[in-house]
Amino acid sequence: MSEEELLDDGDTSLDSAEEEEARSRPPIDAVRPIRDIPNQYVFRFEVGPAILAQLLEKLKKIPIKPLSKALDAPYPGFYQIFLKDEPKYIGKSSRPLGDRLREHFRKLSRRIGLEISEVGCKYAFVEDPSLVDVAEGALISFFSQHGFTAWNQTGFGSKVTGHGRGNQKISAWALQFPPNLDSPLFAGSERPLLLWNLVNQIREQSPLTFSVPRSHALRFKSAHPNPVSISPRELPFQEWVLLLEKLLKPGWKISRKGESWYIVEQ
Repeated sequence: MSEEELLDDGDTSLDSAEEEEARSRPPIDAVRPIRDIPNQYVFRFEVGPAILAQLLEKLKKIPIKPLSKALDAPYPGFYQIFLKDEPKYIGKSSRPLGDRLREHFRKLSRRIGLEISEVGCKYAFVEDPSLVDVAEGALISFFSQHGFTAWNQTGFGSKVTGHGRGNQKISAWALQFPPNLDSPLFAGSERPLLLWNLVNQIREQSPLTFSVPRSHALRFKSAHPNPVSISPRELPFQEWVLLLEKLLKPGWKISRKGESWYIVEQ
């Protein structure tokens, strides 16, 4: 018997009942809630808790590492933030984890009452980014029940508030660990430099959000076209801000609101 005959041997067609069932079967991703039957007769597969159980086993085996050593993590996944080896925050990211952890690193740096060297983390990558969002609720719920998410409801994980959005209220986390406005920053240049470049040097080291908003950037550059002479030096952040205010052209100011300070037109 030939290979084709072997493959074709036997009746593999569906009878009429099976065909009807196949046609009526819902798509694999369809969910039809059942509410008119007692729960004891309904099986509901909860994806989040299922993922959580495996993730917890994974996290147990992963050692805590300094946050500064995790900023190049290349894939999406879940992570924990620790302070003095005590779990404080659980999070997730559909972006590379390093991108999100760098945001946290910057926020945690230069804080009163907190040393960045005492901050550690664990993380686990996922191959399917869709699972990150599916399991988030179960993950936060579990760690909250065990007291491991002290920072999750305090505003720690909030994104930077853009200029002009709301009242930019200071979060409970920021009140507990306020930015150190006396943090020393090194800026300046041996050669004259544009004020725009000086602002960016300070922005990169600032203990809070400090920048020229995108909507003001072109006008700022146009209003400050001439280089300024600021020799390299180390000054507290507050002193740099005062120096910048003296260099601003008329019609410009530094708006100080919460943890978001912006250089804007008056």
